[in-house]
Amino acid sequence: MIKRDHRLTAILFVVVLLLACAPAIAATPPAAPPAFDPSSLNTTIAQTAGAAATQTSISQPTLTPSATVTKTPTETPTSTPTFVFVIFTPTVPSITPTFEVSSNPFACRIVSQDPANNSVFAKNTDFATLWRVLNVGANAWDANSVDYHFFGGDKLHKSSIYDLPDSVPTGGQIDIIANMKTPKQEGTYQTTWAIRFGKQDFCKLNLTIEVR
Repeated sequence: MIKRDHRLTAILFVVVLLLACAPAIAATPPAAPPAFDPSSLNTTIAQTAGAAATQTSISQPTLTPSATVTKTPTETPTSTPTFVFVIFTPTVPSITPTFEVSSNPFACRIVSQDPANNSVFAKNTDFATLWRVLNVGANAWDANSVDYHFFGGDKLHKSSIYDLPDSVPTGGQIDIIANMKTPKQEGTYQTTWAIRFGKQDFCKLNLTIEVR
């Protein structure tokens, strides 16, 4: 009976002791983890990277270039352009027309005429007719023995005969001018003139005009 009482007393003592210690255990908070320092992480990363770079440089062999290659620039030939100059020589017409000498002593060729045939004029109008002729005969035209005159047709002239103004050698040319006047009536008129040596007429000169 006495042993049983001692057991109960011991149990109660233990319970009382635990109850007495419980507030102290509960009141003590657990220890907080150490504060995180960001700089310590950067330091750790830098140390790790440096260690890795050291190991990489140790593990890789050192390459020594065996030869130095020097590139010589290649010159591209420059083509020189070739210029071709074409010079055109204008053809200047001869002042003296080409001709063939006739077997006749006196002969001519008409080079030009002004006014042209079938030109239109007003009635009762003064005008001059010019024939440019070339001596293609075997003989020269002497101004003292050669003249030109009205040969036939309508009488449009003011004077029927003119002296040759200058002598004309074979191959030479001269202007023959006759002063004229249109009729008072409308119509078509034709007149003929000729160069004359003595009593021999040659080089017939024709003119046709319209009077309106």
